[in-house]
Amino acid sequence: MAIVSVKVPEDIKKKMKELDINWSEEIRNFIKKKIKEKILKEVREMLKGVKVSEDTSASIVREDRDSH
Repeated sequence: MAIVSVKVPEDIKKKMKELDINWSEEIRNFIKKKIKEKILKEVREMLKGVKVSEDTSASIVREDRDSH
């Protein structure tokens, strides 16, 4: 894994230590979430002009429902 450093004010660091939270994991999850959101936004932009027929839409919805 790579190391990423973040600077926070001393008062924030003190409050972070008071809480029983795995900050590394929280920050990793936040970064992953933001990356996924960015990719999803880009994909939605790419798909804006794509036309899909009703038959195709229905089969996509059915496939998604069946996968859960």
